[in-house]
Amino acid sequence: MEDLKGKTIGIVGAGAIGGAVIDRLLNGGDVAPSMIVACEKDEARRAVVAQRFGVRITSEVSQSAAADLVVLAVPPPEALGVLAQVAGPTRPRAVIVSFAAAVPLASLETALAGKCPVVRVNPNSPSLVGHGFNPVAWGRGFTDDERALAECFLALLGNSVEVPDEQMNLYTALTAVGPTYFLPVFEAMIAAGTERGLTGDAALRAAVETARGTAALVANRPEAPEALKLYTGLRPLSDDTVRKLVADAVDDAFGRMTGAQKNIVGS
Repeated sequence: MEDLKGKTIGIVGAGAIGGAVIDRLLNGGDVAPSMIVACEKDEARRAVVAQRFGVRITSEVSQSAAADLVVLAVPPPEALGVLAQVAGPTRPRAVIVSFAAAVPLASLETALAGKCPVVRVNPNSPSLVGHGFNPVAWGRGFTDDERALAECFLALLGNSVEVPDEQMNLYTALTAVGPTYFLPVFEAMIAAGTERGLTGDAALRAAVETARGTAALVANRPEAPEALKLYTGLRPLSDDTVRKLVADAVDDAFGRMTGAQKNIVGS
């Protein structure tokens, strides 16, 4: 299995997402700061990244693009323009990992002019701590070693599932946006606990451990979630209300992703 030790990693776009990737590489990937070259157009952000992480920082795409593995972490509307710059100086057969939501594989591969393989992933926020669940769509032409290198990088973010590129927007609505469906529940549970006498730490632990246990229950029991609810006698939440809230949120997120894709690539 390939690993990241000894590999150069280029981060094109060192904003919030790119910075989170650098943090994972340094703290979970056994990658030395000297092996990371981050490209960021904003001068103030470059100073922050250099001071916080000690990595090489540049305003030139060409310097990050010369790495063994290049992570594209710019805003989606900028992705194809930046990728065209990446394609020029990128060393032959570099592995490209695109975080650009709503930018399909075909457009990514066209921008790269077939020079090197690209994999598309839209990580969710639990990837910050290595517990993401991320849809991945693989482009054409990966060798076994190149795919192994990309998989090693993706493993730093958590688990992933290979999906058809045409399903990426739907998966994004479920997984990348998914934490926003759960976090308000945590906020509400913690507030309910503290407002009724628990300490903040106690309420946080109660919410987190209950969620962790519920996830394990769903993952490890053969019954569907509907049947698992029968193990708890008191059920004050309306199932229909929750179901509609989530369905509406997924529809909204999916619609936004589809619209963003049309705006970026026209289809």
